Formats: sequence, C-alpha cells, structure tokens
Amino acid sequence: MTGSIRGRGIVEGQASGPVLIAAEAISFLGDVDINTGAIVGDLPSVHGRSVKGTVLVFPYSRGSAGAWRFLYQLFKHGNHPVAIVTRDSPDPSVVQGAILAGIPIVSDVPQSFWGNMRDGETIAVDGTSGEVKAID
Repeated sequence: MTGSIRGRGIVEGQASGPVLIAAEAISFLGDVDINTGAIVGDLPSVHGRSVKGTVLVFPYSRGSAGAWRFLYQLFKHGNHPVAIVTRDSPDPSVVQGAILAGIPIVSDVPQSFWGNMRDGETIAVDGTSGEVKAID
C-alpha cells in the first residue's frame, strides 16, 4: 500500500503494525484461540497464523452477541490485534469488544485499498479520523 486512504472510523484510537489479511469473514467466537491468538477456524487464508500485534484486515465479521467477550479476552491475554480494518461495518458485538479493549476500528475503506495491500507490510490505523496509511 502506498499513501493513505480514508474509511469510516468506528472505534477511536491509533495503532500501527504488520497487516494480517484474511480473505474470509472472521468470528472472534470460535475462529480465534483467546489463549494464543492463533486462528483455529476454517479460514484457509490465515489458518494457524496469529492475530497478536497485527492490524487485522478482513471483509466483515461473523458474530454472535458474545463475540465481544472473546475479543476482550484476547486483549486480557495480550493476544489481540492492535487494530482492525474491515470492508463492511463490523457487527455491534465486535465494536463493543474493541471499545473495551481499546482496539481502533476503521471500516468502509475504498475498494482500491484491498488490492494495494500486502500481508506483513506495516500500516497505521486511526479509528478517530478513519485514515489508514502506509508506514515507510
């Protein structure tokens, strides 16, 4: 990714880290092990990788009313993503967990974002302004 884009800030805060791109929707209830941060669900693009310390990028969240607890528990165990970027608005339970854990979320980013990003590159996310930018 080069430059910056602007999406919609959902959860305030700033964070940066390496990108982990999931092609599939993610549910924090069952797809991610809270004790390790490893993706254990049937998500071929990221199975076995860890969300810990990453900017987790995925199309949308699959969830249940209890997903917030799992995202918050990832935080309590130190295994949480530092920020989340989604194509579509995340479900309210994920937003609630991110607020409690202080994990910024940006959604509704332009389509060009998805083709210009590589796994592992470092980006900064500003959940207050909605800006996502590459870090040189």
